[in-house]
Amino acid sequence: MTSKDYFHQVFSSMPRQGPGYPEATRKAWSLIPSVPPHPAILDIGCGTGTQTRDLAGLSDGTITAVDNYQPFLDRITGWSKQEGLSDRVRTVQASMDDLPFEKEEFDIIWSEGAIDIMGFEKGLSLWKQYCKKGGYIVVSDLTLFKSPAPEELIEFWKPYGVTVYTEEEKSRQISDAGLQLLHMFRLGEKGWLEHFYEPMQEVITKLRKENGDAPECAVVLDALEQEAVIYRKYGNYYGYTFFVMRNP
Repeated sequence: MTSKDYFHQVFSSMPRQGPGYPEATRKAWSLIPSVPPHPAILDIGCGTGTQTRDLAGLSDGTITAVDNYQPFLDRITGWSKQEGLSDRVRTVQASMDDLPFEKEEFDIIWSEGAIDIMGFEKGLSLWKQYCKKGGYIVVSDLTLFKSPAPEELIEFWKPYGVTVYTEEEKSRQISDAGLQLLHMFRLGEKGWLEHFYEPMQEVITKLRKENGDAPECAVVLDALEQEAVIYRKYGNYYGYTFFVMRNP
């Protein structure tokens, strides 16, 4: 298998594909001032749909879950049928920078931990067109809490081409995108450790026993373990911030 195959194997085996937990999703939802009785919701970068399921429980709306990896979407199709939600949850395989939707199609656009794939400012500017006037966009994204960041942290991010902005900088980017920032709050450490890195370590340990001799596997597992080490060391400098925005 290739490194990409092992990467997908790790994340397919986890309950969620990025930091977060249901309480944070519920908190972000509660900060939306006015939700229609049956909102049309777009969940971008949904993974296997942990937050998609939460959104289905929080609303009587329809949810369109989008990801570019079909096996993740197949998981959503499976649990939505089992839980009697297939009439309200549909999946679409698409890239987040080439979405096959009409303008102003959705009341709420939601994305947890995925917008950094294309960049915060670019993502907001592009996704805004799919949000109804007066609708809402809610995202969580990697944010710098204290500046400047330690040199070791900056060096760790460099190979990924990641530029991490402060909350103040992102507030300006939100305004520049023509959106109104209503609320923001930081994801707690629980969302990183208990719900992400600890389950990830269990999967990594299992895969090392099964495929540890494969260089393609080792390079993926080493990188993911290092990511967890960096967070435990510098988690007071960065994390996810939820941004609740309105499209005026």
